[in-house]
Amino acid sequence: MANPGRLLICFIVLLALSANTVPVQADPGKDLFDKQCASCHTIGGGDGGGPDLKGLVAKRKHEWLESVIIEPNKLSANKDPIQLELVKKYGYEMPNLGIGHEDALKIITYISQADSAASTTAGQPVTEQMATVVTPELLIQGKALFTGSRQMAKGGAPCISCHPFTYPGINGGNLSVADLKNSYQKMGDTGMKGALKALKFPTMKKIYADRPLADDEINALMALFKDSAAQKSASSTFSLPLAGGSLFALLLLGLALYKRRIR
Repeated sequence: MANPGRLLICFIVLLALSANTVPVQADPGKDLFDKQCASCHTIGGGDGGGPDLKGLVAKRKHEWLESVIIEPNKLSANKDPIQLELVKKYGYEMPNLGIGHEDALKIITYISQADSAASTTAGQPVTEQMATVVTPELLIQGKALFTGSRQMAKGGAPCISCHPFTYPGINGGNLSVADLKNSYQKMGDTGMKGALKALKFPTMKKIYADRPLADDEINALMALFKDSAAQKSASSTFSLPLAGGSLFALLLLGLALYKRRIR
């Protein structure tokens, strides 16, 4: 006859094992946010390719939130002042991602819940992404990927086929109006990296649908854009004293000529 004590122990062990194997339900709102929104937006982590969404649900009307997720282009067409201000600040309109009404509601619910959770940890430091480090090796790789002399791993088109870009040894394309040097300066490391990961803008979405950039390709292009922006800043800083010096020299020359005439 089986020992009752052993049977009890086996029963407890089975209960513990079954408890550990209960499937955890996925949050559909979080899954949608991670897939469609997280490359450009954070909830309490600061601005990126788009605005930080912390406090957004409490601040905006529900109808506006649905509209900006489902059809942001219609808000622009209707001259919505909030949308126009965002476009002015970030330099581009949020792309239409093809999100339906039900999925938009799930995303809004998740943002609201995540916002509440973030509020309970207020004051704790936000984890920041590592800033892009520019190295000669990364610049060589970035130039090769940008110009197409090195093919993207997944076969995506090189940036030069569309984007204008001023950099030594590179003359960009003219299909797009978005100069990637200016884009980097507006969006910064976090925003630009998110945009390269997502590639959700209308034309890019089609071209790169099944050809996402690899992490090492993104890092190389980021180094190129960062170096280009740094060169532009240095050039602007240098041009100011140069212009001032030229003006001063012209004033001295004019004064000397004037003195000669009155002698």
